[in-house]
Amino acid sequence: MVSQANTTSHPQYNPIFEKLVISTNEDSKYRLIGMLAYADYKLEKYQWKEHYRQVHNDTSVPPEMVANFLLNYHDAKLKKLVNDAEATFLSFAEHYAEQRIADLYNELKDDVVSKTVKKESQLIQDTIKESTDGWFSVVLKGALGSALFAMSIFIFSVLFSVAKPSSNYGKLIQFMIGGEEYVILPMNDCRLTDSSKTCP
Repeated sequence: MVSQANTTSHPQYNPIFEKLVISTNEDSKYRLIGMLAYADYKLEKYQWKEHYRQVHNDTSVPPEMVANFLLNYHDAKLKKLVNDAEATFLSFAEHYAEQRIADLYNELKDDVVSKTVKKESQLIQDTIKESTDGWFSVVLKGALGSALFAMSIFIFSVLFSVAKPSSNYGKLIQFMIGGEEYVILPMNDCRLTDSSKTCP
């Protein structure tokens, strides 16, 4: 590993990169979160400089103005950048898990139930084994559990509709999956009251 450069002796240097990125564990999710927070800081700095140039009609920003801008980035501000970056990171992970569940459901509908579940289960298990942080494995386990639950409900519904095709539930499943006609009877229909009576 390359040793860290000594930049503290430079008078204009600010240690934001070290605080947000370098100070985190290299193999943890916090390294990536720190990088996202640092990118947010750089974006804010860029936007501030562009605004300054437009307002003052100048192509350069004086170093003392940049130094004043950097005074805003105290520990509380850096903590807010990290919290915002972590929220973005977790939102992305949640969106990814939801998309994987939707993809898995679509594959199950295409009649590759057992192959897909085995394949996705193995991929998710491999990803869980590779993950070092607990939150990511929890998301993946939740996705796997949801997918397996959805698959078992789907299979149960199909089996039930095959076993009792004439039941209302069986007709509903046939309507949803097979495109069969499903008739909804009005509340006062005579077929709903007594099966021994004949309807006119």
